[in-house]
Formats: sequence, structure tokens, C-alpha cells
Amino acid sequence: MERHMKEQLSAYLDGELSQAERQEVEAHLETCETCQELLEDFLQLKDHFVLSFSSVEAPENLESQVMRSLRVRTSAAEKYAGLLILLCILIPSVILYALAGTVIMKLVHGLSKFMITLMYAASHFILSIPVLSGMTILLSLSILAVSFYSLKRLLHTTVS
Repeated sequence: MERHMKEQLSAYLDGELSQAERQEVEAHLETCETCQELLEDFLQLKDHFVLSFSSVEAPENLESQVMRSLRVRTSAAEKYAGLLILLCILIPSVILYALAGTVIMKLVHGLSKFMITLMYAASHFILSIPVLSGMTILLSLSILAVSFYSLKRLLHTTVS
């Protein structure tokens, strides 16, 4: 059974084959009438395309029309990109809130109650030990003094 070189004929016609591949196709064409006819068909088709496309002329302003069309499409895409991003964030957020909103709100409420309880307990613990109360008052006064000094320097450098 003879192997036909249909795939290589187009590349042969376009000059895309290496020297060895080209010689192999030429040797095959000398003995295969089917491939010779197919090559003739390809040549006629190529000539037909060359004649068809050579008669078509592009308008002078084709480049500017294409560029304008690309700018319009790009600006439309940019216009809707923000909306798309917003929807991609908003829709999952709404779905998450609808599904787990009450649970999350209960967790936040419980956490806030727990934090208030801890603050109450810590303040009572500190007040129950006089040394800690005195240290807390001294720490608060020193933070207040440093803040006052920093604010004074900031205002002085801003005015100057």
C-alpha cells in the first residue's frame, strides 16, 4: 500500500519543509499520480486565492477604524468591569449573610458580652489589689503626659 503525503504537500507548496523533507516529497511526487493531482489542485487553489485577494483593496482609513473599534470595545469592557467586580463581591456577601448572618450576629453578640465580662472582671481584680490600682493610675497618668507632650511637639512643628 502506497503512503500519500497529503499533509506535507501544503507545506511543500509554501516552502516550509527542510531540505531533506523537500527531497522526500519530490521523490514521492515523481511516482504518485494522486499526490501530483492533489498538488495541482493546491496550486490552482493558491492561484485563485492570490487573484481574489489581490483585487480587494483595503480602505485608506481601515487602521483608524479598527483602532477606534478596539477603543470602544475596551472602554465598554472597562465600564462594566467595575460592576462585575462589585457583583462578584456583593452577591457572595449577601448569600453568606443570608445563610449565616444570624449565626454570625449571635457570635458577635456573644463575643461582645464575653469581652465586657472580662473587662468588668479585670477592673474588679485590679481594684481589689491596692498595688495594682496604684500602678494602673501611674501608668494612665504617664500615658496621658506622653500624649500631651507629643501633641505639643506636633503642633509646634506644624506651626513652624
